[in-house]
Amino acid sequence: MTVGTSVAPRFVAMVLALGLSGCERVVDVSIPEGDRRLVVEGRIERVKEAPDARQRIRLTTTDDFFSNASAPPATGAVVSVRDDQGGRFMFSESAPGLYVTNDLMPTLDTRYSLEIEWEGNQYAATADLLGVSSIDSLYFIFEEESIVFEQAGFRATIDYSDPAGVNNFYLWEQLVDGVNIIPPDPGNAFNLVSDDEFYDGGTVLGFQPNDEVALQPGQRVTIRQISLSREGHDFYYTLFEQNALGSGNPFSIPPANVRGNVQNLTRPESPALGFFEAAEVSVAEAIIP
Repeated sequence: MTVGTSVAPRFVAMVLALGLSGCERVVDVSIPEGDRRLVVEGRIERVKEAPDARQRIRLTTTDDFFSNASAPPATGAVVSVRDDQGGRFMFSESAPGLYVTNDLMPTLDTRYSLEIEWEGNQYAATADLLGVSSIDSLYFIFEEESIVFEQAGFRATIDYSDPAGVNNFYLWEQLVDGVNIIPPDPGNAFNLVSDDEFYDGGTVLGFQPNDEVALQPGQRVTIRQISLSREGHDFYYTLFEQNALGSGNPFSIPPANVRGNVQNLTRPESPALGFFEAAEVSVAEAIIP
């Protein structure tokens, strides 16, 4: 994850043509170096249709402002998650920066606490695992090219029923042939993240979580409907809004730090970036006919 305030010194030569004289002025711009920060991508998931005890947490670090490389992995960390029943689950590093466990079977309405030790710092975060309504159906609607749709093709469409009397928050992920596609468009702050304030207890029909992506026959599409806390909703909403120039990865290059929920207990003035959450997920999958 590249962050505008965490950069190494760079010098940019800007050549300015002045009038008709042809003279040049070179301006050296020095960008100050910031602290390298830990970036946390962690979600304890309970998939409604197929609960699984395998959980993953990815740790990376911020990088130079002008770097085009993938975010550097944060290796050698000690990672664990506790539940509010006294259980503790250790995560082992299966690949650089990727920490996994095969022993954590999530349960609803449970609080999970993340603990990380990395480079002399102790990090912590908590999240409550909230339920999510099931996706009732997944189908595809063909849309012609128009002012609304830039490209002709099928759009993945779902129906679901929102529980009444509870303030629910949602995040949607759309995978095409196994790849999570998130266009870096701030409009997704309204499309892929939602608050049920205006449809509490209602049946949602014909919703297209990612209508910017035109799909073709034969592609396998997976829609993941994820429960969020209010804090998680606000985090993702801000992240999508600020990622208009990103690469499509929601943790790529927001132009400003988006404050997450992972605290640095050793150096409170330098919290981690990213977010730790716990969520129930409803999954629907189909191949476009």
